[in-house]
Amino acid sequence: MTEEIMRVCGLTADEVCERLSPFAGQGVDFSVEELCLDARITMKSDLDKKRFDAVKSRAYNALAEEIYSADDRSLHDLAAYLLKINGRTLAVAESLTGGEICSRLTSVAGISENFFEGIVCYNRASKMNRLRVPKALLGAYGAVSRETAYAMVRGLLEPPVDIGLATTGLAGPAGDEGKPVGLVYIGVGAGDFITVFERHLSGDRNTVRAAAANLALFYLVRYLKGDILRL
Repeated sequence: MTEEIMRVCGLTADEVCERLSPFAGQGVDFSVEELCLDARITMKSDLDKKRFDAVKSRAYNALAEEIYSADDRSLHDLAAYLLKINGRTLAVAESLTGGEICSRLTSVAGISENFFEGIVCYNRASKMNRLRVPKALLGAYGAVSRETAYAMVRGLLEPPVDIGLATTGLAGPAGDEGKPVGLVYIGVGAGDFITVFERHLSGDRNTVRAAAANLALFYLVRYLKGDILRL
């Protein structure tokens, strides 16, 4: 019996199963465990290695943009590892995620070598005072916007920090600024290369927050791998 694991982020369990459905009946059993868009896929088979690898390769291609690990490694462990081998220093600004990203990163031993600070800038005044987000920008676009997420990352990028990660969004139970619950913006980058991702998440308040934290770590991992342009 051959058993291997891969990890993906950004898809629900149903979406993962739909992507994998073309490979049903080809001799590999796929089981999916998913929590807040972070999925663990176990592949089991009695096929010989060549045939197993052929099916696995097709499964990888079907999930290519969402795969972050070819083994059972967590998002925060992988992010910490990539920060270390790339010699990068990270700072994080969290609004709706409320410190969850920083909590997960600081659970990794030795992260202090590559993690400078985390800021929970939950209201507009904090975004302006701590991150220098312009008041006019907040007035024009709102705290939950692509422009604000970008400005939050820019506000983090002071030496020795050379990569920033920021989240802003609406976890519910009610919307705000005329925007819906589940709207999330995640910014990541350095220098003049800062990318902001817009996601529309579903679930209760804590599910949205946890999914946003998972996605933020996923985008950080992809940035550190040099894959961000493909997303």
